[in-house]
Amino acid sequence: KQWYQRRVRECIRIAECSMGGCFAVNNIGTVFCWGQNQIPRLECPYPIPLEDMYGWDVHDIAPGRMHHVIAADKSSISMGRQTKGELGMGPNVKSSSQLGKMNSVEGIPMIKCAAGMGHTLLLADDSSEDVRKTIEGLDVNDD
Repeated sequence: KQWYQRRVRECIRIAECSMGGCFAVNNIGTVFCWGQNQIPRLECPYPIPLEDMYGWDVHDIAPGRMHHVIAADKSSISMGRQTKGELGMGPNVKSSSQLGKMNSVEGIPMIKCAAGMGHTLLLADDSSEDVRKTIEGLDVNDD
């Protein structure tokens, strides 16, 4: 426990908190989580490493009340509970205690993300022509 606390404090480059828990990423890319969470495996009173994220280059983390979103490499990753598609995993996935990729936006580099009570927002790096074409080819939900 003390080793994790010391390691988290030394070199944080991302820190995000919400009613749904806290996340931090240190300068070597280790993702830590703690707090009261809606996802039992992440509940802990002190920072623990999120081993599922070892080896990923995390750009941003958005803890929400019921779901969490991570922008890493050229993937968007989510976990938690949803009612309106907040996980980005399709209409048949209502919850996931495991991290899962949002396949519809796979390959699009995201630079920011947000997880609200009933939404997920992803901000893409559309500086390349290939990414712009991929974004233009995404389905639009007019509901």
